[in-house]
Amino acid sequence: MENIKINIKKISDKTYEILNSPFYVDGKGGQLGDRGTISDANIVEVKENLVILDKNLEDGEYTYFIDEKRREDIRQQHTAQHIFSAEAYNNFGLNTVGFRMAEEYTTVDLDQKDISKEIIDKLEELVNNDIKKDIIIEEEIYTNEEAHKIENLRKAIKDKIKGDVRFIKIGDIDICACAGFHVSRTSEIEIFKLIYHENIKGNYTRFYFLAGERAKADYNKKHDIIKKLTNIFSCKDDEILEMLDKSLTEKAKITAELKSLSMKYAELMVKDFENSFIEYKGHKILIYNEDENLANILAKFVNLDKFLLLSGYDKNFSLNSNIYDCKAIILNITKSFPTIKGGGGKNKGNIKLDKAYSRDELIELIKKGIDNNNE
Repeated sequence: MENIKINIKKISDKTYEILNSPFYVDGKGGQLGDRGTISDANIVEVKENLVILDKNLEDGEYTYFIDEKRREDIRQQHTAQHIFSAEAYNNFGLNTVGFRMAEEYTTVDLDQKDISKEIIDKLEELVNNDIKKDIIIEEEIYTNEEAHKIENLRKAIKDKIKGDVRFIKIGDIDICACAGFHVSRTSEIEIFKLIYHENIKGNYTRFYFLAGERAKADYNKKHDIIKKLTNIFSCKDDEILEMLDKSLTEKAKITAELKSLSMKYAELMVKDFENSFIEYKGHKILIYNEDENLANILAKFVNLDKFLLLSGYDKNFSLNSNIYDCKAIILNITKSFPTIKGGGGKNKGNIKLDKAYSRDELIELIKKGIDNNNE
């Protein structure tokens, strides 16, 4: 596509009209659109006879380039979708009710929910078998009248389609009206992998898949993750889950022991801690911002019938008291400092700070909340 020129006319900022545009439109038929360059400007979006660039150009004639590697990726994903939808229909009577190709994956919606694992595994197997068969992909053009006479199409021809109709035929597996990009042989898809599925509204199931280079890149990424995990746990590939389960069990045990120790320590230190209160305008204030575990349980041991306790770590704090109005104090703080968030009830509330505060800064913050409360 290099050294071929087109004329562009500016419509608005970075948006240009192109008559008889050579670029495939974003989202047309559920497919990704073209990318490439016009002169030294990158194409960021393609619309019907319009392109949006990453920089402005003068009106005129320019050389353009279409990213053929991207087109090849689109071909792999799109033909894989046709095969998947065809096998779902041919073998299990499942109709495709939605299709969307994204930059990271492609989704296909089938008209049934709670599809069994056996069917899902079989669908993936059927698609990969079709890929290995190296079936020739044929493009057939029919008049509109001829097209509407074709029987047993898995996807009906839309009434809005006028003129000749282009069909994509994949052996005896599928024939479907389509204006998108496709490979010339199924073997060019290389590999097909279902990566996720979920029930969605309308009693449908949405499948996420990768084909070709996308599937290989996904395999390589996951392979690297597995190798890192085997190094971390000093184990073989098939021992990772066992080692992870063991690690999580040990972590849970340590967490429980730490919580128990924190409870015992809190019970022992609370008397000295209560003696560290600051009195301000009739409020006995206690501030704790050191150990996160202790901060989370301290309210259970402090006499909240006597004190206003602010405890937390980093940016997350709670305010507790049985005699002072925590809700009002927090409201005053958030009014005075819009970047601080918080709320709660009269006896307990939460504060999300905009940064880490020192003990002295926390004291001044509470004083500000009390000051406004007394106004």
